[in-house]
Amino acid sequence: MAGKSTTLAGRAGNKRSVSAPPSQEDNAMREGVAVRPRTLVDRAVDAILAAASRGLILPGDRIAEPDLVARLGMSRVPIREALRILESQGIVTSEPYKGIRLMEISHQRLEQIIDVRIPLETLACRRAIEAGRNGAPQLTTLYQAVADMQNMMQRDDVYGFASADTAFHRTLCGFAHNPVLSNLWESIARQLTVIFGLSTMGKSMSAIIEEHQKLINVFAEGDIAKISDEIEQHIRIQVLDVDYETIIAQRRRQRSSAD
Repeated sequence: MAGKSTTLAGRAGNKRSVSAPPSQEDNAMREGVAVRPRTLVDRAVDAILAAASRGLILPGDRIAEPDLVARLGMSRVPIREALRILESQGIVTSEPYKGIRLMEISHQRLEQIIDVRIPLETLACRRAIEAGRNGAPQLTTLYQAVADMQNMMQRDDVYGFASADTAFHRTLCGFAHNPVLSNLWESIARQLTVIFGLSTMGKSMSAIIEEHQKLINVFAEGDIAKISDEIEQHIRIQVLDVDYETIIAQRRRQRSSAD
């Protein structure tokens, strides 16, 4: 998908708001854990992810550093560091003569992510259930993540919604109490946020919320076979129900006609 450099401004009549989404910092604050102050680098990362989740920057688009400097009102230093972090996490790629571009989202790429997510999240649920960590305290935390999704849906905040969706699965994986597993999952977390955001252009937020509520119900039952099946269905449906390549092509046409 060849693309020209793009801005963080809304395109094609997109008026959805961007607010601070629920994050690891928010979750830590709920649990009384000290967190570090947010930096300019954090804000730059959020701005880029928000634009990608909302389809303002599309997969394959060139991301121009001077444009980010102008749009975000920051110096090149935090923006350059933000792009370096996002490149290490697979969100952007950098090649000689091609510049920095947003990651491609193809059917093959989605299948590769599925192949990683299913075993990780299935193992996390298995270990959590085996240890009895699928009771009231854990369910309350998951319900709060769903409440965050509902709040963002009411505000029509795509990035906030996608971040809350990511937080839900981060929390679920955390119940395994396996830092190796959590670190592996975290390596694709921001890619998931972009994908979750784009999925709202092909599926209603309310339908996505219902899928998460069903997942909670199965997790609460404590049947390992059932939760294994539910995790696979939940993750695969996210890909099979949404034609990402068509959505991206449509957004690109809308953006071109608006220019």
